[in-house]
Amino acid sequence: MSRAWLGLVFVAHAILALPVVANTIAGGLPPVAMSDPAALRNLDTLFVLDGDNRRGRVRSAAQAASASPAAVIVILGGDDWLPVALAEAGVPPTRISHDHQPADTRQQMVAVQRMAAQTPGHTALVASRLQMPRVAGLVRNAGLSCALVASPIDTEPATSGWRLFVPSYYALRVSRDAIYEHAALAYYAREGWIRN
Repeated sequence: MSRAWLGLVFVAHAILALPVVANTIAGGLPPVAMSDPAALRNLDTLFVLDGDNRRGRVRSAAQAASASPAAVIVILGGDDWLPVALAEAGVPPTRISHDHQPADTRQQMVAVQRMAAQTPGHTALVASRLQMPRVAGLVRNAGLSCALVASPIDTEPATSGWRLFVPSYYALRVSRDAIYEHAALAYYAREGWIRN
């Protein structure tokens, strides 16, 4: 019985590690209209949600910070990895603040709502492209007005050619994160935190 179980787990992981499968699962997430790059100029505050695909979040946050050199960057959740990585990417540490408290996406968005009310201005929000449908739903429900920046996956799986059918660790991670997001969207909708 244990051999059969191990075999089943191996086959499931091998299937989920195929880029064609990972792209299909991720592609089933609701589309989100991204903000025009011009919306990232003259920002007052740039919120960065900690979570999966941190390197992609750092790249997107650093680009937005460069487009708006006066913006304050507020990192919500997680440890000190993101602030350090942002500083290494060229963002002056004096522009970065970090609230470690929010433990999940919903708490992060409660913090965004609170801070946006205290310091109104032009804001943008960075999250991974997989997490963004859920974040966009929370933004809509909260009535927030902010530009949305969907950061890329740290290492995107292949999207064409024979590599679509070669298992990879990166594709497995995308499958895992996308499955989580499908489940989280359903849960958030059931709780009434977002609307379908």
